[in-house]
Amino acid sequence: MDNCLDKVLCTECRSVQSYEVHTEQCMRAWNGKQYTFNKRIAVCSNCGHQVTVPGLNDLNESEFEIKCREENDYIQVYEIQDILIKYDVEKRPLSRVLGLGEHTIENYLKGQLPSKRYSDMLRRVLESYKYLQQYYSANRDKLNKLASEKIDNKLKYYESINSCDSAIEYVALYILNSKYEITNMSLQKLLYYVEAFAEVLLKKRIFVNRCEAWMYGPVYPEIYEKYKTFGSSQIQVDKTDLSDRLSSGVCKVIDFVLSQFAIYNGVTLKDLSHSEEPWKNAHKGYGEKEHCREIITHDAISEYFNKMNEKFDLSTESGVKNYIDALLWQK
Repeated sequence: MDNCLDKVLCTECRSVQSYEVHTEQCMRAWNGKQYTFNKRIAVCSNCGHQVTVPGLNDLNESEFEIKCREENDYIQVYEIQDILIKYDVEKRPLSRVLGLGEHTIENYLKGQLPSKRYSDMLRRVLESYKYLQQYYSANRDKLNKLASEKIDNKLKYYESINSCDSAIEYVALYILNSKYEITNMSLQKLLYYVEAFAEVLLKKRIFVNRCEAWMYGPVYPEIYEKYKTFGSSQIQVDKTDLSDRLSSGVCKVIDFVLSQFAIYNGVTLKDLSHSEEPWKNAHKGYGEKEHCREIITHDAISEYFNKMNEKFDLSTESGVKNYIDALLWQK
């Protein structure tokens, strides 16, 4: 018996046949404008007659909708779903808190196109908790107790991970706003290298917090606690403009450190830090997996990295690469 998993009925051949999928360029209207679209069509492999493949039209419609929304900067359906997840809110309560009609969000999720004004509003709500906070303050009386508590808890949570009261928190948030995927483990090591390179390149100490020689490398306890709910997953925060909080010199150092070290995952950065004197000396006397909270002093970091700078020239990309290679491959 033939395997019909990739076969459909061809009305021309009057039998089940295999098929091929091609694309053809066509013009379609969307929101009053004409767009060129590469449409998928299925044809019978035997006679070339067009055949119907379940789900293919739905795929065409979905891709056309996504393309048009992208080109016109309209919010995507999946982004609206992300709002529900981010704030732990159902469709109708979200409609109420945003001052929309009861079924508006539900209709948007079914594919109805919002006006550009509402699309931009939803994008802002997705990108920053502060926008939802404003709507919530104005419309919380329209929610029942459970919905109000859930949104309130989420807003407090996002405020806690996005707020900054110290220099190291601003540096951490700058790192988390970068294009790199940052976990809590990698964040700790990147902060350590930012501290080190600020000393080498700027001859200054940019934050006073001390890191400790944990079994997984240098860790700044306050920052670790702040983001520990993310576990080993990528830390995701709202985009924040920090141009008025960090000097251009500090930003350049952070960007340089990210370009050289953020390309490695947390485990590799941990291995790298384990090969460096500041962590090794502070962790001395402890077993490999023994709990350790010994302080890594700023003087230890400064002395070691200034010495490495004389040897490798850590102000250059090639110098940092040679330094990293020397440590990672020394064994």
